[in-house]
Amino acid sequence: MRIRRRFRKDDGVALVEMALVAPLLALLIAGIVEFGTLWRDNLTVATSTRAAARVVSNLGDERLADYEALLTLDAALGGVDGLAVEGVLIYNAASADGEPHVSCFDASGDPQASSLGECNFYTAAQVASMASLSCAVTCAEFPVSPTCAGGLTVYFCPQDDRETDQSLGNTSVGIWVRTSRPYFTGMFPGSGVTMTDQTVMRVEPR
Repeated sequence: MRIRRRFRKDDGVALVEMALVAPLLALLIAGIVEFGTLWRDNLTVATSTRAAARVVSNLGDERLADYEALLTLDAALGGVDGLAVEGVLIYNAASADGEPHVSCFDASGDPQASSLGECNFYTAAQVASMASLSCAVTCAEFPVSPTCAGGLTVYFCPQDDRETDQSLGNTSVGIWVRTSRPYFTGMFPGSGVTMTDQTVMRVEPR
């Protein structure tokens, strides 16, 4: 009888211990899943940005350079569940550190097109609509022709601002991407995580 009573008391202690440990264990598992997924998505964003930069570097001063780069980026990121592109800068990476020019951001730090000819800014809606556009080599210039992108204005123009003549000095071009993803588990403060990535490559000479 004494042994049975002792086991019953131990059962009660075990239940209390489980009640204390279970929330911590659930939080640990949720953290592993959440941050593991974020790490994977961050690598995907970095890989996609590099792929888009390779495209724009290869095309250089061709009129559809931005279009093809955005198509590449959209295709690479479109299959990632919950990941949303907030904006893309294709910019002149002339600075020593390869960062976009200050004119490519507004006072609050959000990306914008630079009228100084330093970058082109594409919104999330514009990036998403690229796949449905019908851009062809006959377009006078990708953003200007209504058949391509509805009259977008390009400040960092492929045909005018991206030098491919090696004797004149090649242009370094950068791709800057901002993405966001909500938390899957809902167990952490805030609505999600914002991720930015950028890649700089030299325009290939012709």
